[in-house]
Order: sequence, then C-alpha cells, then structure tokens
Amino acid sequence: MTEEEKAGKLAIMDAARQRVETARATVKTYDDALNEFRTGFFSDRDQAWIELFHSIQREHRNDIDAWAQAFFDYHPMAHHRTVEAITAWADQLPWPEDRDGGEQARMAVRMAIALRMSSELNAYSLREFAHQLGVKEHSVWHIIDVGDIRPHAIIADFRRKSFNEVVDSLRFSDSDIETFQQEIRRRRHEDFMVEYADVFVPDLGPGTRGLEIGPGWIGIVADYCDQLRALEAYHFVAALRWAKEKFGALRIYSGSDGRTLTPLQSYWLSRLRERARRQSLRTCQECGQPGRLRLGAHAATLCDGHQHLVGEPRAEDGVILDPDRVDADGPPTWTDAELGLDEGASMDLAKQMRIEFRPLLAPDLGLDGTDTELADLRRKLLAVDKAIGRYHEVRFKLRQGGYEIAINREHPISTVDEIKHRAIIAEIEMIMRGEQS
Repeated sequence: MTEEEKAGKLAIMDAARQRVETARATVKTYDDALNEFRTGFFSDRDQAWIELFHSIQREHRNDIDAWAQAFFDYHPMAHHRTVEAITAWADQLPWPEDRDGGEQARMAVRMAIALRMSSELNAYSLREFAHQLGVKEHSVWHIIDVGDIRPHAIIADFRRKSFNEVVDSLRFSDSDIETFQQEIRRRRHEDFMVEYADVFVPDLGPGTRGLEIGPGWIGIVADYCDQLRALEAYHFVAALRWAKEKFGALRIYSGSDGRTLTPLQSYWLSRLRERARRQSLRTCQECGQPGRLRLGAHAATLCDGHQHLVGEPRAEDGVILDPDRVDADGPPTWTDAELGLDEGASMDLAKQMRIEFRPLLAPDLGLDGTDTELADLRRKLLAVDKAIGRYHEVRFKLRQGGYEIAINREHPISTVDEIKHRAIIAEIEMIMRGEQS
C-alpha cells in the first residue's frame, strides 16, 4: 500500500469517526430518553390510567423486562438508542387485543428501557444524592413520595413496598441534580421571599419559624400579603412573620402588636387570616389544585392525586372538612359568604361595608343608602376609627336624624384618663360634619 493510499484510508476513517461523534453529540440519547419520565409524567393522566399502569407493571413484569432486554440486544450501540427507536420497539410489544392495558404496557416497556439506560450513568444512592444537594435525606424522599418527580431508578410499584426495599432501589444521576434543586427551591419558597420582601419580615434569632407550608399554599399566602400592602393606604402597616400547617389548615402569624391597633384594624387582620385558613381547606397543599381535608395517619388538605400522602383514610375522613368547626356547641360566627369567599369582587358596596366594618356597626343597623352616601359614611368611619378607636369602642347607629356614633364608656378598649368624653364627642361631630378628616 502506497503512502498516498494509506493517507486516503486514514482520512476516510477520520471523517467517519467525526460523523459518529457529531451524531452522538446531537442525539443526546440518554437525556432524551429519560426526560419523558421526569417531572410531570403522571400530571396529565387520570387516576384510572395510573392505577392500570402500576397493575400492568406488577402483573406482567417478566414480559416487560424481557422485551426491554431484547431492545438492548438488538441495539448494542448506545447512540442507536434514540427516543424514536425506543418508541418503535415498544409499539411492537406482543399484546392480546382482548386484554386491557396495551397503552400502559408499551409505556412500561419504554420506562424499563430508560431506567436500564440510567444505570449506565453516574449513579448516586439516596444518601449520596442528598449530600450532593446539601439537604437531609428525608427532604429528597418526600419529593419522591409526593409522586410528581422521580429519580432515574426506583422499584416498580414502590408505594406497595417496604421502605428498605425502595431505598435500596433508588439511584440518582447527574441529570437529576438540577431537577431536584429546582423543586427544593420551590419548596423553600425562594421566589416568594424575593417578591414579597417588603411584607414578609421573618423573626430572627434562635427558635424562630419560617414558611412551614407546602408549595401549593404559597399562592394563598401571596394573596394575604397583597392585602397587607393594600392596608397601607389606611396608614396601617403589618408584616407576615411566619406560617405553618396545623391539623391540615393554614395558620398565618403577623407581626403587629394588637395593643396598638384600632378595633377596625384588628378585625381586618383576623378576617384576612380566617379567609386564608378557609381557602387552604379547599386547596391541595402540594400542587395548589382543588382539594379537601384528608384524615389518615395525619391530617392534610390534598387533591385526589396526592391523597396517598396521608395513608389509609380514617372513619371520619370526608366527614370533618374543617378542623376548627367540629364543636357543635361553639359554631363559628363567620360564614363563607361574610368573608367574601363566594361572591368576591361582585359584592355590592353596602354588603362589603357590613363585612369590613362589622365590629363598628350596631347589630340593628341596616346600610341601605346610595353608593355616594355609603362611600361618605365609609370615609367618616375610617376617620373616626383612626382618631379615637384605640381608646374607646365605637358603634354606628341609625337614628331619625341619620347615622350617629355611640361610644361605649363602660367597656373602653384602653383606659386613658386624658381622653375626655366631651372632647371625643366634639371631634366626632366635626368629622361627621366634614370639618375634619
């Protein structure tokens, strides 16, 4: 062989090698094949589809594994294992036409092939992976148990297996790191903390609390903080300190001293907290979709897709829907309609005033004036509350001459001798005449 012929063959071999390397870099077979079974794999499938899928995995595991192994025998080169090749192979799975679950069986084959491919990547155990993320092992396990995100390798039908069996089967790859990091950031509510840094002012020091809630409730907390911002228009500043889940409901704690608040301000805060609590009992704490209180090994508000997190339901599951409204001897005084949960922004002004100013209205007072009259009354009531509400309990009453204010002198909110009754009356009269705002 001449030197010229030898150089020509080397050039051909080098060009072929470059084409192979380019094809490998473009295809990214591992990432493409595994992406399908990452975040959201079950999110667009109903519960019946998921249950049949797990049943097929369990009852026909040998057939599925054998068909997956045949794929690797027929495609020994890694860069040939593309998504198209895997899908085409799974579609050829022999499956009787009169047997249910053909779609689920083919999907199970594709998953088995993907999991087999993942074992060829850098694999981490649960402990090693948690160390990579800088979190505790139980934090990673909870994400897996929720069911929306899965590692590259996990035993089939893992919810029916013992914890030790499941842990031994867990394997994580480098490509899992970013997926789990994003989920951990979401569960730590990092975006919320940045957006609401002006109204979320957590306590500092040892033993302090934070946002101890599931990611599905952060929208409710954000709405609460939006309302705190709106209250600043009335020169009333309050901050969100911390929040937690208790007995399956959201509990919010604000940083404001009740001794410095007017009755109206205290009422507004309590109303906002109660609104958030009741909204939480209708919202899945994991995903934010509609849910209800579930009672099993513990209490949690979850949707149908996440109800497995409480285990087997107790007898009272589905009967008790609000843990704070169980005692028949002490029913709540607020209804959903009074809180504005059912009618929202469409509520008329008179009804909204009865809600907002309930502690400052006499029980027999009916607000049925025009919008202009009610708006003027609203402005005056706010002014009175701001001027003297901290010291005396004030009530609006309806007399022949129009709306009047009565002061409860027997049970003042604060005993301040410097505030004279006549001076208060004079100030109120000026406000009502529009001479002072």
